[in-house]
Amino acid sequence: MRIAHVIAEMGSGGAEALVEDLARHRLSRGDAVTVASAGGRRADALAAEGVRLVPVALHRRSVAKAVLGAAGAARSLRGQADVVHAHNVGAALVAHLATRWPRRRPPLVVTVHGLPAADYPRAAGLLRRTADLVVAVSETEREKLVAGGLPADRVTVVDNAVAPPAPYDRSVARRELGLDPDVPVALWVARLAPPKRPDLLVEAWRSVPEPAVLLVAGGGPLVVAGDARVRVLRERSDVPRLLAAADVYCLASDSEGMPMAVLEAMSAGVPVVATGVGGLVAGCTGAARLVPPGDVEALAATLTELLGSPERRAELAAAGRERVAERFSVAAMRGAYDAVYASLSVR
Repeated sequence: MRIAHVIAEMGSGGAEALVEDLARHRLSRGDAVTVASAGGRRADALAAEGVRLVPVALHRRSVAKAVLGAAGAARSLRGQADVVHAHNVGAALVAHLATRWPRRRPPLVVTVHGLPAADYPRAAGLLRRTADLVVAVSETEREKLVAGGLPADRVTVVDNAVAPPAPYDRSVARRELGLDPDVPVALWVARLAPPKRPDLLVEAWRSVPEPAVLLVAGGGPLVVAGDARVRVLRERSDVPRLLAAADVYCLASDSEGMPMAVLEAMSAGVPVVATGVGGLVAGCTGAARLVPPGDVEALAATLTELLGSPERRAELAAAGRERVAERFSVAAMRGAYDAVYASLSVR
């Protein structure tokens, strides 16, 4: 089978991690895989393994620029895929425009990884006109899309999943990162973009007692001002090392689907503090500490409590590992997407 993924970029985000995993999985089955994106470190790694790359500039919230991006992708995608898999709404529009003209266009599946609350009706309308099938990464996301107007029989749920990260020695990780062996460390790994709210986390961090250190890792348009207690690492490819050095993983998003970074932290045994939004509520309640979105005081208090309590951190770490093993299986996720591709390719 020939499968083409369309995604904005291939950097450090959760959608990018999914594309990387699915591409490798289908390569191992003997499929031909194409990734159309603006590029990034994950794309470079996949190219070295045999994935065909197509450079496409996907511009968010601009139909005119989406048309230009589609024009750039059209020649490379038409007739080159049995199934096109787009990730999020902008990529869906580009993929639809790039493949709509042939008499027999390839079926289009779109995974929605999460949207701001106000965007669901508009997204549902666009997906209703472009996608043959929509995949939501949590039941909460599916419900929002259906409430926005997407027919229920056109959307299914495939839970995100992660493989356990490679083991990394904590003392070595701390030494390599220049961290004191005993200093409390919180870690934030995500795209530096508005829904993730790194500004909210940094504001909360001001109330966390010294000498605790916050590591902020990720690329994106937002700028985080670093200092002695907030170390800005930008985009990183060494997440297992960062997790090994951390006492707590934190996320302050206004909206989420089911973030891969949270699952990675739970799988690694790092306790999670996150805002109770999107799929995090159903997926992580009882296995992570969830606080109300936008509540700086609650976020600061919860971080302070956990960083000061090794016993509570150990309890949450065990609960997180158990939740990932029970519910977020990589084999189940890959199998579900295999079934989606098979069902679409015979239409």
